[in-house]
Amino acid sequence: MLSVKKFNVHLTVWIAVFLLAILTSRLTAAPKFDINEFISDTLLVPLPLDSAQISGTSKLKIIDDRAIPGRVLGIQHSKKWKYIPIDQYIVIQNDLAPTMTHYFMQDSVNYSGTLYIKNLVHWYDGKPFFNKGRKLNAYTVLEDSSGTVVSDWVWEFTLKPKKKQKSDAVIGTLMDQWLTEQVQSIQKENFHRSIYPYLYRRQLMNWWDVILLQDGYIVNAHLTLDFPADQQQSWVRGSPGIFYRNARHHQSIAIGGKDQHWYARMNKNLIRRLNLAYRFGFNNFDNGKYDHLDPWNILLINVSVNASVEYRPVYLKGLFVGIGLHGSINILPEVINRVEPGLLFTTGFILP
Repeated sequence: MLSVKKFNVHLTVWIAVFLLAILTSRLTAAPKFDINEFISDTLLVPLPLDSAQISGTSKLKIIDDRAIPGRVLGIQHSKKWKYIPIDQYIVIQNDLAPTMTHYFMQDSVNYSGTLYIKNLVHWYDGKPFFNKGRKLNAYTVLEDSSGTVVSDWVWEFTLKPKKKQKSDAVIGTLMDQWLTEQVQSIQKENFHRSIYPYLYRRQLMNWWDVILLQDGYIVNAHLTLDFPADQQQSWVRGSPGIFYRNARHHQSIAIGGKDQHWYARMNKNLIRRLNLAYRFGFNNFDNGKYDHLDPWNILLINVSVNASVEYRPVYLKGLFVGIGLHGSINILPEVINRVEPGLLFTTGFILP
């Protein structure tokens, strides 16, 4: 009789031989087998005009000038058989350039020129607490019939998926919204005479909110990497922060949190910002002031609101500043003021 140890060894060998035989037969029977078919997948996104009969005309030439032109809209992470992580290619039925042409033909746009699709990114933004969801960011440039650039568009669309809504339907809705609005912008000649001067990509923004309180100050530092929103009238962003407070008899620190920022452009130089945040952190107290504290007072839990005006011109590269008002509600610690007002000063920089 075989020992348990020898039995396990023999069983392992037979399993290895069996799996090798299956793999060999698979490769022999299917010489076109591609390993990419095993580690990647494709998500086909339907569009409303895929099966429509288009009878209109368009004089506008569309050029897909992306790094990877054609049917591919982007790559996202997914799981094959629910467990194996893979790259999933997001594709549409036809190439992007003729697909956009069909949208212009449907409305018989008679503008003569060339539209360049410079960039298109599909991704999921989970940073905004109230506005998380699927995003489409794109950049397009329009030339007239003489080759002169007459306008560009910095596009951004956000859609929060409904419960159990499939990602192909969400992406299809975003694509249809973008293509439709691009057609309307050229048809109505809603042009931007000031052209975005930098390479279109995510821009790095770092800023510090310094808040002066009655018994100390707060420093709240932020670092974000988002697509530019200069051509929009309003937009929403989310970002974690590093929060530090120095008071007369205690200090507080919190890292992370959910900061929500609502922006609105007032003119070419000024924007409004409304900021809502909640924080969880820790406190340190001066022994000379406090002889005894309940254990839970070591925790920092608060909610704050900032309203400010910032000098941030369109297409800014470099420093910006702002001033505003601050208000916070301190749930913990219990030994400080429950409500605290303050004066807000902001300084930061943008690197496109």
